[in-house]
Amino acid sequence: MRLTANLAQGRYQYSCDGRAMPVQDDWQLGRDEQGRQLLISRRLVGDQGHGIEVRALMDAGLVTECRVLWKDEVDEVNAHYRLAPPPGEAPQLGNPIEAEWTGPNGLQQSVLQGQNRLLFPLMRIFMGPLLMRLCDMEFGCEVVAPDIVDPSQRGKLLAPRVSHRRAAIVAGDANIQGVHDLGPDVSVFSYQGDEAERDAHCYVDQRGLLVGYDWPSSTGRLWQVRLRDLEWAPGLKALC
Repeated sequence: MRLTANLAQGRYQYSCDGRAMPVQDDWQLGRDEQGRQLLISRRLVGDQGHGIEVRALMDAGLVTECRVLWKDEVDEVNAHYRLAPPPGEAPQLGNPIEAEWTGPNGLQQSVLQGQNRLLFPLMRIFMGPLLMRLCDMEFGCEVVAPDIVDPSQRGKLLAPRVSHRRAAIVAGDANIQGVHDLGPDVSVFSYQGDEAERDAHCYVDQRGLLVGYDWPSSTGRLWQVRLRDLEWAPGLKALC
């Protein structure tokens, strides 16, 4: 998965209780050799270049395939996820999801039946399309993501993890402090995801871009993410 044309790029800035955190989170959106929409995102922490990189193919905001690389002081771990449509058909929501990842015992494989499950490659840039799909699902849906909850559990690292997510548009977003500083036509979503991200508010613009994300930690600290240094090709309409 290699970019041949760059259409957009940006980075996410992290803060905790107003203090900047040492997280590098940048992304690029473009086309691959076959003209497919390719989104590359990296999130690194510290000076050693440790973190995660995702390369994902997208179709109208639906992630159809992704490759994930995790690198830390122990090792590198790779994973490959893809929707598996019937022969001759285009990938779509509901297809089985094939997963391969390198565990301590070698290559591991799994097939998860689709059942309207969404493939979510973890990174912030993929949250806009995820939220826009979730808000059309009254009861939410199950999401399949590579597991990075506890990297010390090497047998589970990047293995498929299924969780239930819900999202809804918040009415009266004018009452949320700072929302208008994020740009015009920004929708506010309430988001219920993993335990670490309960009571989260997400801000998505008309292009499907996540421009902001606020969530309280279990210790009561407020984490915030903001989109910075956005470059967007004039002919590009939306992310999803």
